[in-house]
Amino acid sequence: MLTLLLTIAPSCASPSTEERVALAATPSGKILFVQNGDIYVWENGKIRRVLELGNAAWPRWSPDGTRIAFVRMGDAFSDLYVVRSDGQDMRQLTRNQPGFTPGSYEYVQNAVWALSPAWSPDGATIVYVSDLNSIKNFLWLIPSQGGTPQRLEPSTRLGDNVDQPTFSPDGTRIAFVHRVTREDGLSRRTDIWVVNLRTGELAPLVQGGDGQYAPTWSPDGNWIAYVGRNGSANDLFVIPASGGQPVQLTNSGVVASPTWSPDGRTIAFLQLEREGFAVYTIEFTLGPDGQPRAGEPKKLFAAENIDAVSGLSWHS
Repeated sequence: MLTLLLTIAPSCASPSTEERVALAATPSGKILFVQNGDIYVWENGKIRRVLELGNAAWPRWSPDGTRIAFVRMGDAFSDLYVVRSDGQDMRQLTRNQPGFTPGSYEYVQNAVWALSPAWSPDGATIVYVSDLNSIKNFLWLIPSQGGTPQRLEPSTRLGDNVDQPTFSPDGTRIAFVHRVTREDGLSRRTDIWVVNLRTGELAPLVQGGDGQYAPTWSPDGNWIAYVGRNGSANDLFVIPASGGQPVQLTNSGVVASPTWSPDGRTIAFLQLEREGFAVYTIEFTLGPDGQPRAGEPKKLFAAENIDAVSGLSWHS
């Protein structure tokens, strides 16, 4: 079943255009995002549409920037696709639409989700979330050129739904979100775990409190940025990838979906405003004591109806 982690609901306004001048200083690189179900890229202070679909989600750059993995949302199902960065040569990797009458009992029972893809560092494999052959979402691996998906069995051992995987830069580990049912049996929180792909070992990274989600690995592999929830406030945190004490970087309480710049010096994220979600950046440095330090958040650009759940993907 598809369940969204983000519960902030923006209002929508402001005009939308094929190209838009950025609202702040322009860092280098290209940032993918979803607007009105289409895939867009911000680059050099302008926005252009890469793919017009109306039902796209979770676009992610391949490590070499030549391809984009994404999801197309269907009627009670979704599928994983890969397309060239120019929007051509689109390939469907999964085929989850049931062969029954839409809306029928058989259709609903056989519908399968594919969600939240992430590339391996060598570009050969994509990890994603699916409820294939299960009533819960677990991690699956599929060749990026197409092939048979394989379930990552360690992700099933926690016993509940998982989400939002992200590969370590060396390809040996995957950080992901695990949904935890609280003692009352009704409410849930989300924790961040890491699976070692060589050994199958599972280890918690951030647990407890009101939840944490949207992990993303720094390019040097030393840090994981994520969104931590405290009551109704959602802010940006970082934690050593080996474990340790989280450090809070923002205080706005309306943050979502972080992604690192390719050089690891900046983190981009979505922030809720009256008009909807806008993209902000924050400088990330280490002090003399080795502890993370953050600059003041700066607004990079805004666009109408940015899909905060699909998040951002940054490439050089």
